[in-house]
Amino acid sequence: MNALVRTLILLVRFLSEIGALAAFAVWGFTESGWFGVLPPIAAAAVWGRFMAPKSQKRLDDPLRLIAELGFFSLATAAFAAANAPTLALVYGPIAMLCAIVVRYAGEPELREPGARPAA
Repeated sequence: MNALVRTLILLVRFLSEIGALAAFAVWGFTESGWFGVLPPIAAAAVWGRFMAPKSQKRLDDPLRLIAELGFFSLATAAFAAANAPTLALVYGPIAMLCAIVVRYAGEPELREPGARPAA
């Protein structure tokens, strides 16, 4: 796969993860004022524990794909519940399609901090 295409797919993937946190924040603040900080914190904790690339408890595919699709579905529902249905209609399909496509493009390559390729 072309490096530029792979980079764009991973960029959209990253932005969809950030978009999910934004969805939970917007929904939280519209529902309960300052307690709105709790939904994005909880979502970030779940993502970081079970779906993040460096997580020690990372789920294996296909279970991780199902969890990611559920996560992005909840984020889409959060946008819709926060009176942003157009944003939900745009965000949802893009985020869920990206969760599937990233399996074909490849996960990001993770290197140990400070590690350099041998010359």
